[in-house]
This record gives sequence, structure tokens and C-alpha cells, in this order.
Amino acid sequence: MRTSRLPAALLPLLVVPALLSGCSSDGSATTAASTPSAPSSSASSTAPATTAGSADTDAQETFCTEVPGLLTDITTDLQGATTTPEQAPQQVAEAVDRLATVEPPAGVTPQWERLVAAWTSMRDLMNQVDVTDRAANADLAPQLQALQTELVEAGSAVDEYGKTTC
Repeated sequence: MRTSRLPAALLPLLVVPALLSGCSSDGSATTAASTPSAPSSSASSTAPATTAGSADTDAQETFCTEVPGLLTDITTDLQGATTTPEQAPQQVAEAVDRLATVEPPAGVTPQWERLVAAWTSMRDLMNQVDVTDRAANADLAPQLQALQTELVEAGSAVDEYGKTTC
């Protein structure tokens, strides 16, 4: 029984506050410590299904065995962005591309799609950040706070799936 808790889904919450520091009037840029113990397929797992049940079982197995490694890799890649924030937008964009290749099983598809959408929104927000003038980013703080909530909720939903299924 595997229940690894991987913070990769929420790692942008560590990166973006560094880029937007000083943007929030109350200084609250919270980070979340829990996220998916989810699984994924790192590329294309388009094996023909003999039955719908066996195809979803295969997808679940792939998701449960490959996603934790993918999320660990992404976490490792993004940790450097906290010390070199100018690289963060590109690193988050690469993480989104990798997450988007995952083909989740039916039981977690809505949650996974929500998580990828939240990451995509984070990527888009980070592309608006001016790393040379943090004060110019003050108007992005409300968007960051909304994304924090979405990332926490989506990550928790995928994590719950991983804990109960994988």
C-alpha cells in the first residue's frame, strides 16, 4: 500500500510568492504541504483495450506507479526556482507540459484535469510577472490567492484518490 504525499502539485505556491513578494497588503502568501500521491503515465499509454474494465485497471496501475515519480521529478526541478525565480516561469511551463501528458484513469480524471488547469493558470500568471520589478506585480496578488485555493483543493482531491486507490 503506497501513500506517498508529494508536494509537486503545489510547488508553484513556493515559487510565485518569491516572485510577487511584497505584493499582498497583508503579506499572506500561504503554502500548502499536502498534495497528490497520485500517479500518471509519463507519455503515451494508448494500449488498445480488450475490455473497458481492464483498460481502466491498466490506466489506474500506470497512474499509481508512474505519477509519484513524475511529481517527484517536477518537485526537484522546481525547487531551484525558489533561489533563481527568473527561471520559474519556464520551469512551471515545462511542469505543465509534463502533467498534461498524463492519462488518468476514469476515477480521477475530473480531479486530475482540475489540477492541470490550476497549474496552467499558475503558468499563465507567472508569465505576467515582472521579475525585474516586484512592485509592478502588486495587481497579481489576488489572482495568486485564488490560485492557491484552487491548487490546494485540486491537489487534495487527487491526493485522496491516490490514498484510497493506489
